Amino acid sequence: MTRYWALRTDQARRAFFWSELQAGRLRQGWGYRPDLDLEHLADLRHRGIKLPKYQQDAWRGNRRLLSSQPDSMQVGDIVVFLHLPRYGVWSIARVTGSYRFEISAQGNAVDGTPDYGHIREVDLLTDERGIDPIRDGVSDSWRRSMRPISRMWSLDAHGDEINRLIQDLP
Repeated sequence: MTRYWALRTDQARRAFFWSELQAGRLRQGWGYRPDLDLEHLADLRHRGIKLPKYQQDAWRGNRRLLSSQPDSMQVGDIVVFLHLPRYGVWSIARVTGSYRFEISAQGNAVDGTPDYGHIREVDLLTDERGIDPIRDGVSDSWRRSMRPISRMWSLDAHGDEINRLIQDLP
């Protein structure tokens, strides 16, 4: 069954995330060192090893990128990105591959530290125009649900609307 997700990214790095999406990579932060790889963290948790706070934070914020986890992103799911490629519009992608970890050398916006190592392969369905959230086919309910709740949240209740919008894309 296809799931629908909203994803909030680091707005200070909008151009970076847009170029990554165009290259087929959904990237997410809190992946700034090798021991934050979600596969590694899942293994530690499975073995009953207590994670230090920085690993707990990375796990809590990103574990749904790992398809082996309950209520997680799977191949075929649809992701709606807030404020990409620019502020005020959305972009949509379909998940095409499993999780992998590869720290970006481009660094984060705050201090240049390498980050954004959590990756899911995607197929970007929208172009540089993005989706205007006030266009026909986007209900008030869907717009309200796009207020950032956390880093990633479910849009399953709007799956039919999202599918209709995807079918109408140029």
